[in-house]
Amino acid sequence: MPTARELIDSSSIGRLQIRVILLCALAAMAEGYDILSISLAVLPITDDWGISGTESGLLFSAGLVGMAVGSIALGPVGDRYGRRPLLIGSLVVITVGMALSAVAGDVTQLALLRLLTGLGMGGIIPSLPVIVSEFSPTRKRPTFIAMFGTGIPLGGLLGGAAAAMLLNHYSWHSVFWLGAVLTGVIALVAYLSIPESPDYLESKGTESARTRLDELIRKMNLQPAATRAAAPAAAPSGAGTAALKSWAIVITCLVFFLVNSIYFFGNSWTPKLLTLAGLSQGEGISGALLFSLGGVIGNLIFAVLAIRFTAMWVACGFALGGSALFCFMSLISTQLGPVLVSTALLGVCLMATFTGLYVMVPVLFRPEARVSAMGIAAGLGRVGSIATPMVVGWLVDANWATSSIFMVFVIPAALAALGIGYAQVRNNRTVATAGDSDKILASA
Repeated sequence: MPTARELIDSSSIGRLQIRVILLCALAAMAEGYDILSISLAVLPITDDWGISGTESGLLFSAGLVGMAVGSIALGPVGDRYGRRPLLIGSLVVITVGMALSAVAGDVTQLALLRLLTGLGMGGIIPSLPVIVSEFSPTRKRPTFIAMFGTGIPLGGLLGGAAAAMLLNHYSWHSVFWLGAVLTGVIALVAYLSIPESPDYLESKGTESARTRLDELIRKMNLQPAATRAAAPAAAPSGAGTAALKSWAIVITCLVFFLVNSIYFFGNSWTPKLLTLAGLSQGEGISGALLFSLGGVIGNLIFAVLAIRFTAMWVACGFALGGSALFCFMSLISTQLGPVLVSTALLGVCLMATFTGLYVMVPVLFRPEARVSAMGIAAGLGRVGSIATPMVVGWLVDANWATSSIFMVFVIPAALAALGIGYAQVRNNRTVATAGDSDKILASA
C-alpha cells in the first residue's frame, strides 16, 4: 500500500497543507521581528541606561548565542517527540522572553532574557522548515520552502515599521511588548491549527502514530491509508537518504556556516562599509533597505526557478552570483549608482542561497534525523553569523579598505557554492546506489 509520502506526492496540495505553510510563514515573521527588535530598542535603551558600546554588543550577541545553543540542543527534541510540540513550546518561550525583556531593569537582566528568547528562536529555526517540507509534495517542496522563508524578511520589514511607530510615542519597552503579544497570538494559532507532520508520524511506526496519521490523511483529503507495517518504508528518491552520522551532516554544517557568514556580513556591514568608502550616511542606509528588498525578491525568484530546476543547483548558482557580486563591489564601492544596484542584487543572491539551506536538509536526511540535522547545522551556522561581524570589525579597526573586505568574502561565497554542488552530486549517487540495491533485492 502507498505510504503517506507517496500519497502526498501523487496528490494536489490541499487546504490543510496550504494553511500549515502559511502559518509557518507567519511564525517565521516572529524570527525576523526578534532579530530587528533589539536593533531598534538599543538606541533608546542607551539613552535611558547610558550603556557602552560593549554592553550594546552584549545585547546583540546574547540573542544570537541563544539561537545557536537552542538550535543544536533542541533539534533532537523535534525528532524524538515531534515537530509540533517543539514549535509550540519554542513560541511560548519566545513570548515569555519578550514579555520579561519589556520589564528588565538593567543590562545584565536584559542580556539574560535575550539569551532566553534566543533559545526559543533556536527551537523554531529547525522545526519550521521541516514542517513545511513534510507537508509539501516533494516536487513542490523547494517552492513552498522559499515562500515560507519570505516570512523572515517580512517580519523584520513589517514588524520593524510597527515598532518604529511605537517608539515615536512610547518607550523602548513597547518594542518587546509588541513582540510578546504577536508571538503569543501565533503560538495560540499554531496550537489550534498546526497538526503533527505526516513524515514524522510515519517514521515513528507505532500504533498510536499510525492512528494519528490515518486521521491526518483523512483531513488532508488524500486516499485513505490502509494499515501500515510498524517499520517505516524505505525513503523514496529525493526524500532523504542519509543518516545523521554521515558525510551529509559534515557538508551541511559547513555550508550553513559559510552561508550564514556571508549573509550576515551583507546584512550587517554593507551600510557601514559603504559610508567608510565615502558615501553619505543616507546613501549607506539606502543600501541596507535595498539589500532587504533584494532579499524578498530573491526568495520569490528562488520559488519560481525551483519549480523547473533542481533547487540545490539553483542555490548553488545564487551562491556563485553572490561571490561575483562581492568581487564587483570591491571594484565600484565608491560609485553610488552601481554600488546600490549591486547591493540590491547581493540581497537577491544571498537570501536565495540562504533559503536553499532549508531545502538541503529534507533532500539529504530521512524524517527521523531531519530536525536534529537542521538544528545542528543551523546552530553552527549561527556561529558564523556571530563571528563574522566581529572579524569584520577587527578588519575595519586594522584600517582595511572597504574594497579589500568585500574581496575577502568572495572566497566563502564560492566555497558555499562548491559545497552545495558537491552535496547534490553525492546525494544523487547515493540515491542511485540505493535504487540499484533495491532492484537486486527484488530480483533475488
